[in-house]
Amino acid sequence: MNVFSRTFDVVQKSWKILMADKELIVFPVLSGILCLVISASFYLPVSASGKTVEELYVHNQTGFIVLLFLFYFFNYFLVTFFNCAVIACAEIRMAGGDPTLGDGFRASWAVVTFIAAWAMMEATIGLALKLMQGRGGRKNLITGSLGTMWTMASFFVAPRLVIDRTDPFTALKSAWSDVKGNWGQQLIGGVSFGLLGFLVSIPAILILFTTKFSSLSAIVFAVIWILTASLIISTLKSIFQASLYLSMRDDQIR
Repeated sequence: MNVFSRTFDVVQKSWKILMADKELIVFPVLSGILCLVISASFYLPVSASGKTVEELYVHNQTGFIVLLFLFYFFNYFLVTFFNCAVIACAEIRMAGGDPTLGDGFRASWAVVTFIAAWAMMEATIGLALKLMQGRGGRKNLITGSLGTMWTMASFFVAPRLVIDRTDPFTALKSAWSDVKGNWGQQLIGGVSFGLLGFLVSIPAILILFTTKFSSLSAIVFAVIWILTASLIISTLKSIFQASLYLSMRDDQIR
């Protein structure tokens, strides 16, 4: 019960920070737009070649793996960069300051080499899991379990990068030890945000089913509603990371 109570306290604190600094949503917006640009820059040439992904892989495995690694790297870099910006602003707000978007950009840029190194590590793990992935059954279960473990182990890496200016290797080592005492809060937080995402999507889903997907205005409304909800929840998750990490660090200091 104590874990539940502490986790919901952190979630409520994260919401209050977002309400005080609504402009933080700009960071996941920029991250999403740039990731779409990166995805399009990889997808369009593949689509223009007229070959399927499987055919490209068989034709040139080395080249395909290199391109897939670059795809993962650029996306992980962008996501981590803007995530660190939100975390930095959340830290300033929790310290009693009044953060600006510029503060977030400067904080992320100050550790851009660490972010790039971390993106390389994430891309390597992501690529390895992708290559290990099967078409179902036990192999997929194993890779899914490994992916979940990796996500939990790396949960506190971004806060350590931007708040403590720790290199990604040291941050990952420390984060893995941190998660042992905080996995319950991570799990409850993840479930809470997942449930919140589902609940706020219900109006859009109801409208689509009511109109039987026949109304363009309803579809546009539903898309905008779901995208807005996703951006808010994404920002909340980053603030939650910062809040949970700072709470944990303060407990360790005391």
